[in-house]
Amino acid sequence: MFWQEDTNEEYFTLPESIQEVSFKIQSKILPMDHGFLLAQALLEHLPWLSESNAGIHTIGIADGNGWEQSKEGGFYYPSKRSKLTIRIQYEHLDSVKTIVGKTLDLGEYKIKVVKFINNKVLSEMPVLFAKQVACDQSISEAVFLQQCFDQLTDLGIKVNKMMAGLEHTIQTDNGAIHTRSLMLADLKKNESILLQEKGLGDHRLLGCGLFIAQKGIETLES
Repeated sequence: MFWQEDTNEEYFTLPESIQEVSFKIQSKILPMDHGFLLAQALLEHLPWLSESNAGIHTIGIADGNGWEQSKEGGFYYPSKRSKLTIRIQYEHLDSVKTIVGKTLDLGEYKIKVVKFINNKVLSEMPVLFAKQVACDQSISEAVFLQQCFDQLTDLGIKVNKMMAGLEHTIQTDNGAIHTRSLMLADLKKNESILLQEKGLGDHRLLGCGLFIAQKGIETLES
């Protein structure tokens, strides 16, 4: 864990150049580890994703509020409220909407893109969380945090609070990718936006290095 205090803040206008685009989906069953399959399926319809610094969020497993989903044997059953979210440059908004009505082929699994929900600018919240940041499996948590600290410093982001979390593995055609979750807090508004725009590390199309805003650190405890 890395933790220090900083109370300085400044006025900031939210940019519109990078946005999150969400779609309602239908799928009977998906593997928990579906990042690679999802990326390959989307690239069939949107090949420009690989050249645009886009990011693809894995389809989350919602819980709480009475709609916790079943997880069994490495699979889960998406809820009617499950959605597909892609982070893109605003100039690609019309193009990404063309997947509406298409069925994404994940081999044994299918995802029907039912409708466009919305597009929205990134958040200026000071707490960000990435479910997965790609890293070497052999490194310790301390080394992982130091590597993240160095990358963030190179981006011009001052790290005040940073915490590593759960480890995961993403299976791909070229082998497994090891990841850890990462939380940052007390970010300035411009730093929060910059980190969401740039991401951290490789494999953004697999959901790695993609930060999302959190209301507070306590929301990550469950």
